[in-house]
Amino acid sequence: MIATTPLLALHDVSLVFGGVHALRDVSFAVADGTICGLVGPNGAGKTSLFNCICGFYLPTAGRIELRGRPITRRAPHSLAALGIARTFQHPVLQRDRTVLDNVLVGGHSTVAAGPVRYALRLGVRRAERDLADRARELLGYLGIDGLAALPAGRLSYGQQKRVELARALMSRPALLLLDELASGLTHSEVLDLAEQIRRIRADRDVSIVLVEHHMGMVAAVTDTVVALVQGEKVAEGSAAEVQRHPVVVEAYLGGGAAA
Repeated sequence: MIATTPLLALHDVSLVFGGVHALRDVSFAVADGTICGLVGPNGAGKTSLFNCICGFYLPTAGRIELRGRPITRRAPHSLAALGIARTFQHPVLQRDRTVLDNVLVGGHSTVAAGPVRYALRLGVRRAERDLADRARELLGYLGIDGLAALPAGRLSYGQQKRVELARALMSRPALLLLDELASGLTHSEVLDLAEQIRRIRADRDVSIVLVEHHMGMVAAVTDTVVALVQGEKVAEGSAAEVQRHPVVVEAYLGGGAAA
């Protein structure tokens, strides 16, 4: 059997804040073309792990690799250029700018132009037009093209989450990190989001890691699930396997069934 290098690999990643272990020796891998769920109760370390992958936090120990290349000490903007994009638990948008303007921000890492070229404006206007076309295409793809000219602050919470998703997709990522995208959404919005995530994986040639409390959505979209409790990986497998794991059941419901 020929060994295949995973898209993303974490090796014994630890993170300590003031003597408190936010993460402790976390290891797992994400294969190309897969959707991996990252679950656990509040304070389990899920967002801290995302921040390590994205370069916002520097792990205290361990290493992170993208296609076998170490990225542990790379700055966030350089990781975006390598193909990593993310959304945030709470939408981070410029509320007074239009939806289109907010989405365009996500495409800046894909524009290659040196200082001389920019000074002479050579090719810049064409690049700006291409970015605007891509942004409008993504807004249409996500069903919110009619909102392009509205200030982001006027949108509903669910609409703002779709704008964040469009902005993340602007960089044409190989790896998309979704931080509690279903949080605050209605039941019908969650169902629509689950379908959208599956479609994005199929249409956009992207692997996805999602942090999510909504276990129904996790079960509906993931290939594998990793469970964290108090910063440690306690289970890995299918959604059904992880939901039945006794440590996961205890962490969520103190002995009930994980939901």
